[in-house]
Amino acid sequence: MALKKRRRAAPAATEVAEPTANTSLDRKKSAQDIHSQLNDRLATQVLQSGEKVKLEKLALAKITPDPDNQRTWYINQGAITLLAQAFQGGWEEGAKSADMPEAVLNKTLEQIGRYATSQNMELPPIADVTDTVQGIWDFAVHLKTEPLLQPFAVTLGQGGKYHVVYGNRRFIASYIAHGDTHEIECLNYQAVPAHPAAKRFVENNQRSDLPLQAKVEDFKKAVAEIRTHAKNRVSNVEVANKLGVGRNLVQKLEKIAGSSGVNLLMATGQIKSVEFAYKMAVLEGSDKQLFKAACNQIAEKGEPAGDFNAFKAALAEKLPKKPTRKTAGRPSKIKFPTIGEPRVLQNLFAPHILEQPAWQKIDWADTGKPNMERIEKLIKETMTQLAKDMDGGA
Repeated sequence: MALKKRRRAAPAATEVAEPTANTSLDRKKSAQDIHSQLNDRLATQVLQSGEKVKLEKLALAKITPDPDNQRTWYINQGAITLLAQAFQGGWEEGAKSADMPEAVLNKTLEQIGRYATSQNMELPPIADVTDTVQGIWDFAVHLKTEPLLQPFAVTLGQGGKYHVVYGNRRFIASYIAHGDTHEIECLNYQAVPAHPAAKRFVENNQRSDLPLQAKVEDFKKAVAEIRTHAKNRVSNVEVANKLGVGRNLVQKLEKIAGSSGVNLLMATGQIKSVEFAYKMAVLEGSDKQLFKAACNQIAEKGEPAGDFNAFKAALAEKLPKKPTRKTAGRPSKIKFPTIGEPRVLQNLFAPHILEQPAWQKIDWADTGKPNMERIEKLIKETMTQLAKDMDGGA
């Protein structure tokens, strides 16, 4: 069955890292020339890092996907094989674009669902999963006519198979486009790469379509990895420098990562932006009742557009006012007067109080300091007990 052809918009220019000194890309060169130039630059950067890495061709059949990639973890080898077979069987030579058949998409989603169940993991919203699968299919269509400009990285694992370190989406699209026998240039780490989680975060964070939940999960793993390998305490500035982001973003992502309510709404696709998620996390710490009301509304209607303060104010208006605490007709804290004349104070208490044994021992005519202190202590104890009796309904 031939795949349907469709018009494809010209792909947006791929954003690449800033060139080193005296190096620039010639826009007039062919894609293959640019590919070679990028690989040369990448090899230079790898050498400067001090890690043992080789740029070499490997058969795609020898490589397995990255199960820890937060963006594409659910597209396992079974789903990749299914998509690759459908693509290879329906691609027409000379075509520039091709739609994914609906039957193939449905089978892929079913396979993904079974895999998530077997791993006891919850999938992102089905719309996000569908968009990711469709995006990788479209990327594979692009790779049928254009080279992969930036290679993905692998390292040799157990059983003689290579595992993707970063660039999982590029690997999957390449596999779908060319099949498992195709050889492709990869960055092959000769030893376990240093800080693979940090490398994955740096790689994925460059993508504007990365789901917020995936960004936060990648961030948590990267920070945990950095701090585990550090001899001393690692500051947010050091984390920011290692991840190639601003300190402000690190602070916001850490705050978001600490809020289970915000993370749940991100996982269901209801919260999509870093700024809104951060403000919600701050709200949780300052007003839990308002935060709960905000979560309920977001779960029902999604992340609201507009000013966050206006959103808060509108919710606060609907909340019931907190009742004023009753004080039972007396001040919340009893203040005891300074004792000057014992006989005057004797008239303040009812006879049944003065008949108690402790009060019978008082000499109301003695104005000496020890007696005054004894009377003051007894008055405080009595009034405190009276207050407790009133609270208990005695």
